[in-house]
Amino acid sequence: MAWNMRNIGALLKLAIGIDPANDDGAAAINGASIDRQNLESCVLHAACGAATGTPTTQTVDAKLQDSADGSTGWADITGASVAQMTGDDEDQYKDIDLSGAKRYVRAVVTVAFTGGTSPKIPVACTIALGGAKEKPLA
Repeated sequence: MAWNMRNIGALLKLAIGIDPANDDGAAAINGASIDRQNLESCVLHAACGAATGTPTTQTVDAKLQDSADGSTGWADITGASVAQMTGDDEDQYKDIDLSGAKRYVRAVVTVAFTGGTSPKIPVACTIALGGAKEKPLA
């Protein structure tokens, strides 16, 4: 289908950055490798639900990393992180210029707690890629 003002799907590639997960903060969650070939920008959207286990404080950080081959050499992309979430039921998004990034990207979420009894918090990320060098995408 040709792109036009009523067919935004032809201009975007949507990807799951982090599958919904109930995170205990033990380790960062690394999302799957996403091929962004010919796509020059994206929006990283991260969300968290309500924490369980009554922690005193909580933080949820989300960022993008890039890699040349999609499996090794992952590194943070400068300026590609959302504002830190410190409460329940929050979401943040960040517009990101990918013109200088390597071919593959992935989302990374890091959760930290202070106090509580086995605290956990649901987290997830989505990525909307756009800025295609050639249109339409599909």
